[in-house]
Amino acid sequence: DGRDEGMLIRGGNQLGGEVAVSGSKNAVLALLAASLLSSGASLRLSNVPLQLTDVRNMVSLLASLGVAHRADPEAGTLDLDCSRLTSVTPQPRYVRALRASFLVTGPLLARAGEACVALPGGCKIGTRPVDLHLKGLAALGADIAFSGESVHVTAPKDKGLRGAEVCLDYPSVGATETIMMAACFAEGETVIANAAREPEVEELGKFITKLNPGVAIRGLGTSRVVIRGIGASDMRQASSSSSSSSSSSSSVAHHVIPDRIEAGTFLACGAITGSEGLTLSGVHYPHVAGIAEVLEEMGAQVRLSDDGGSLTISADRRHGGGGSGRGGLLRAVPLIETSPYPGFPTDMQPLMCSLLSASSGAAVVRETVFENRMSACVELVKMGAAIDIRGQSAFIRGCGLEGTLRGASVSASDLRAGVALVVAGLAAKGETVVRDMSHIDRGYVNLESKLKHLGADIERISLDNSRNE
Repeated sequence: DGRDEGMLIRGGNQLGGEVAVSGSKNAVLALLAASLLSSGASLRLSNVPLQLTDVRNMVSLLASLGVAHRADPEAGTLDLDCSRLTSVTPQPRYVRALRASFLVTGPLLARAGEACVALPGGCKIGTRPVDLHLKGLAALGADIAFSGESVHVTAPKDKGLRGAEVCLDYPSVGATETIMMAACFAEGETVIANAAREPEVEELGKFITKLNPGVAIRGLGTSRVVIRGIGASDMRQASSSSSSSSSSSSSVAHHVIPDRIEAGTFLACGAITGSEGLTLSGVHYPHVAGIAEVLEEMGAQVRLSDDGGSLTISADRRHGGGGSGRGGLLRAVPLIETSPYPGFPTDMQPLMCSLLSASSGAAVVRETVFENRMSACVELVKMGAAIDIRGQSAFIRGCGLEGTLRGASVSASDLRAGVALVVAGLAAKGETVVRDMSHIDRGYVNLESKLKHLGADIERISLDNSRNE
């Protein structure tokens, strides 16, 4: 499962060439949960990163509920038949392996009137409680009961869910998505105030209205989202008619948006290795504009193709490219502070710590989204980075002309920390071993082969006692 494997990187190579950005992991996990809202239509998702552990776990979780599927990893397509649910209790082992698994609570409640879901697991980057999800469902009229490590959510049998105004204490992506899905089959309008504005939330809203044309959603991409549900009775009537005429049931196709964090990762790879030109194809620029702007402030050049479908970064240190600092080194920016979209994404924070450690100058990186996301910095110090962690802030003094990062044996404690260490290893002198590939395999498709294609000296290895120190 990757825990006994590592990534060996021999740093110093300048990356270049073209790489295709995979479909968004975070978007597709929500779409898979939302597929439970479909009781008749056949579904086909394309641009699905089926190689990812998280995606495979979510598909297995749906199968435990009775969803039939056919996957083609090479083509990136996934066909789903959600017409016959056999359970409202997903297998706990899949739920506990995946934080996003809790998203099935909303659509199960809407469609079946109840859900019994284990409390979820996932990356160890803070508590990430599901209380906002449950408060939103309770506002729609759901009854919430805890039993051991599970929660049982039920809709009133006499009147079903009712539209309501839900004001989130924090613009949580998961809570916004859960409430949106449950509200689809509620009676009347539901208003989510202080809603998450992330592209993945917009993507989910568009998919929901494809599945259920009677549902109307306004305000996607804003902090106020309004869902007009079709009501439980109308839902059951539509479900009955579609299941009784399966030969004529409609089909829904949806292409998953590109993964903006994977795109940001490859931009960071180009910047930290001083690329003369690293091109990302299949990228949606508005979703990565904030990342690109920070890299340009550091001295890199980021160019959008005329057709808007690809993005090229250059930061050639040998020729002082990109207007960077002394000697062509990228220069540090004074402050990077994470915040919900459209602010700087928390998932890019560990990568920026790697990049700033190899830049010239001092910087502060402040984490405001998760309370335990500085583990990458601890490992970067082993590679020679000058980082002082104070609470939720990292004070970084880039090595600049005084030296360089050096290879070391480091450990990936979570997905983004793991890939940040790989990126640091690309610029480090000597060999870097990043232990525990299970985290990286959760969120990156064929990372080592993509980096090797771009010119990195990198390979996946089995960890033995000599390296696992």
